[in-house]
Order: sequence, then C-alpha cells, then structure tokens
Amino acid sequence: MNYDLAAFDVDGTLIEGPDGMTVWEVLNLRFTGTPDHNKERYALYKAGKLSYAEWVELDVTGWRDAGATRDELVEAFAPLRMRDGVREALESLRDAGMRLVVISGTLDLMLNTVFPDHPFEDLYTNHIGFDESGRIDHWRATPFDMAGKAEALRALALRERIPLERCVFVGDSSNDVWIARAAGFSIAIDPRCPELESTVDAVVRSNDLRDILPHLGLT
Repeated sequence: MNYDLAAFDVDGTLIEGPDGMTVWEVLNLRFTGTPDHNKERYALYKAGKLSYAEWVELDVTGWRDAGATRDELVEAFAPLRMRDGVREALESLRDAGMRLVVISGTLDLMLNTVFPDHPFEDLYTNHIGFDESGRIDHWRATPFDMAGKAEALRALALRERIPLERCVFVGDSSNDVWIARAAGFSIAIDPRCPELESTVDAVVRSNDLRDILPHLGLT
C-alpha cells in the first residue's frame, strides 16, 4: 500500500438520496417545501453574496422555524441509503492499515443515523444541537467545506505526520475539487462535476464503493 489515510465525502459518495438529492435538499423539501434552496444559495455563495456559514444558517433556521425536532429530522433521513459495498470497502481499507476520516459538508446527525457503525476516526462535518425537548437549539457550520476541505486534509496530515502524497480522497461533486487537488491520490465516484472529473486521478462509474479498491492496489 502506498497510502496511509483515506478521506471521504459523504453525500453522493457514501450515502445517496433520491434523484441524487443531498441531505440538505431532502430536509429542505421536508420542512420548507422545496429542495431548490440549495441551488439558489449555492449560486449566491459562488457569487460571493453569501458566506458558507450564512448558507448553513439559512437552511437550519428554516427547519427550526418549521418546528423540526431531532426525531423528525431522523425520520426525514429515511429516503437516504448507503451506496453498495460501503462497509466492505472501508473494512478493506482499514485492514490494509489506512486511517479513515470524513471531510464533508454533510450533517453529523445524518451520518450517525444512516451509518451508526461507521469506522471513521475523525468527522469534519456540520453539526446541529438540540434542547431537552429535541428542538433545534444551536448549530455549527464546518469551516471545512468547499476550499476548506483541502485545509482539513492538510491539517490532518500534519497532525498525524502523514505526507499528503500518502493521503487519498474520494468524492463526487464540485465542492470536492480543492481537496482532490491536495490529496496524493483522488478518486471521483459517479461524479456530478466535469471539473472534478478532470482533476482526479481516477474516475469510477459504479454504484459499488468496492470498485475504488483496485485503484488503490486492493482487490
């Protein structure tokens, strides 16, 4: 093995929503009536008119103002499913001695709900907190989405004394471009972004995560 650490995106990479929807789109549809906020707010973010933290706040406060509770959020995750072969692929990587981490703009609550037995040592994600009645009480926008994903990988590599060239990243969308450039080896699985396709070292068109393994010297 030429690699010591593998970092993963979540939405679209490990966990899939109906019609390719992210957890943000699923929750916006459930609590605000439309999944289109994501596209609108991404456009504002790209234009420099909305910060990432403000984008997260708009989504989460929309759910809070709709009265969403923790139990209702968990219930809304029902359409989300793990990609085929996720457990087996991650087990193979871990058995090969790789450290596994998540660097994603997803929600920690969703990952811990859909994949409660996940093997990740570190989670760099967005966080939602709840009061005693289960209502949304606070939240924390990750500084490690978009360009910040690469910063998180560099910080992890430094902390663990792992050269970046021995770090792998697996993702699928436009917010993965920066970290794909930083990683020693990057893989796009069913990519939804031409720029990511042209950036990564390997493209895997499959619904099974195990199909990334041959690109890492594993079977």
